[in-house]
Amino acid sequence: MAEATRTLNHDEPRILRGVSTRPLDLSIAIVTWNSERWIARCLQSIAAACGSLAYEVVIYDNASADKTLTVIGDHVEVIRGTANLGFAAGVNRVATRTSGRYLFLLNPDCELEPCALETLVEFLDANPVVAAAAPLLSDEAGDSQREFQLRRLPTLRTLVSEVFGIDKLFPANRTTARYRYRELELTHPQPVEQPAAAALLLRREVFAEVGAFDEQFAPAWFEDVDYCRRLAEAGHTIFVVPAARARHFGGASLEHVPFAEFIALWYRNMWLYARKWLSPGRAEALRWAIVIGMLLRIPPALAGIAYRRLGRWTAARAYAGVMRKAFNRWSGA
Repeated sequence: MAEATRTLNHDEPRILRGVSTRPLDLSIAIVTWNSERWIARCLQSIAAACGSLAYEVVIYDNASADKTLTVIGDHVEVIRGTANLGFAAGVNRVATRTSGRYLFLLNPDCELEPCALETLVEFLDANPVVAAAAPLLSDEAGDSQREFQLRRLPTLRTLVSEVFGIDKLFPANRTTARYRYRELELTHPQPVEQPAAAALLLRREVFAEVGAFDEQFAPAWFEDVDYCRRLAEAGHTIFVVPAARARHFGGASLEHVPFAEFIALWYRNMWLYARKWLSPGRAEALRWAIVIGMLLRIPPALAGIAYRRLGRWTAARAYAGVMRKAFNRWSGA
């Protein structure tokens, strides 16, 4: 699909800060889709986060229909897609257009704290056997997002637990506690299997070795889980570095995605992940768990207990839609 690249003016360096005569330390990849509410804050935080690093910023825009491109202005290179190809496709296209020795994935709803990227680069420079590093995320109020951000790679047990809402019904259960690293002490860098890709620094040579993000998980969800699994399978480790921090609004894309569409994509991509990484029998077990899980959610939805803000019939129809798709194997996806 055709894409247009808006290049910088001739008097604007691709390196937005740092010494342009030395190789780039860092390429920052931002994938936008109707991100006008967040992108200015994100871009404004980058310079202080990079410190003395030589860096470039390239945005892949998934055909935003709002004022995202107007807010970005003319000082950042933008690759303009003609359709919403998703996060994975955007990252892959930015990666081929950039040259920094590190590639930093950054969601537009993230605001980096001062020196965050400089701290991450220094950590990876000092630890050459580590493949990737993530800052510690907090929400807008400054409260930790570790439950969202840090997880072990999913198993059939953890996926089924999420399908049936065990984490919500019994939040202290051992499966969820282990899956979400509740025992992890975050006073110093720690290895983690699956940090969210909302803010993630990758070595360029590791990205070249492991390969591009899998675009079958379009437009979003589980592409970062899949990539972390691929890193692990290749023998690489990822660390979270608590000294580097960022604020993350979270769920910005969901402002533009109806509930029914979101859960349809979420559970489809969950199953695609299981089909790719679990045994055929376990992937099939997950599919039936999704069918049963959605069936069990319909009565509470109709009773007005679940997702009251959506309305009873809207929620019930959304669950029924996922149930049908799962029963039919997502039409042979």
